[in-house]
Amino acid sequence: MNNTLIEKRPLTFMLFSMRLLSGIAGGVAGTLALFVVYFILISLIPTSGTSTISVFVMVIMAFVGTVTANTVTAVMVTFMDNEKYSRRKTTITQVFLFNLILFFLAIPLYFIGIAFDVVNGVATLHFLLSAFVSALIMEVLAGYEYSLLGIYSIALGIFISIGLTFALLATDVSRTTITFMAMPVVWLILQLMGGLTELIYDNFIRLYGVDALNTRTDLGGDMEVETEEVGGEDEDSEDNDGL
Repeated sequence: MNNTLIEKRPLTFMLFSMRLLSGIAGGVAGTLALFVVYFILISLIPTSGTSTISVFVMVIMAFVGTVTANTVTAVMVTFMDNEKYSRRKTTITQVFLFNLILFFLAIPLYFIGIAFDVVNGVATLHFLLSAFVSALIMEVLAGYEYSLLGIYSIALGIFISIGLTFALLATDVSRTTITFMAMPVVWLILQLMGGLTELIYDNFIRLYGVDALNTRTDLGGDMEVETEEVGGEDEDSEDNDGL
């Protein structure tokens, strides 16, 4: 078994800044796409109350917005930090496919939201989930060795985003405003936490010399046990061949 550690490339301030800009640009692109769909279909939306037509328009807006925000972010991040996110075509394809599947799964939730008058909340939840999983897809495809680092950073981004959402809901900010703000703000938080976590971890490696979040690092002795088992199997195989 090859347990050789792959050396992590350090995150520079320039890469950190470019990834932040990519997250903001992707979120803004998704919001602009959402506005475009809104102005195209505004004539179909009733002036009062919530109807099936208005929910249909919101579903289309949410789909176009989330796909645009997540795909544009994936494209820009993979270009800006090509050394880490080298599997660009696969990443973009997987992000798009996941958002397409999530769209169909979310449709029933939008219609359920009519009865409880929480359609805007469903739309916000839709985007939050799509952004979080899209970010996870990007980190997993960036390399198996440091997927744990990506999971930790995205988990922090999730908690901060959800906390910020609840804080805004507790104020006088309208749900519609929160929905439109969600895309650029969430992607900014995800890229910010991803960059900060990676910078902190780079300094941890430099100071302590332990690459703890590399999946090939043996922290509990698991690999030694596996090596012994493999070695034992090889010896048994040789004995059987001798017979």
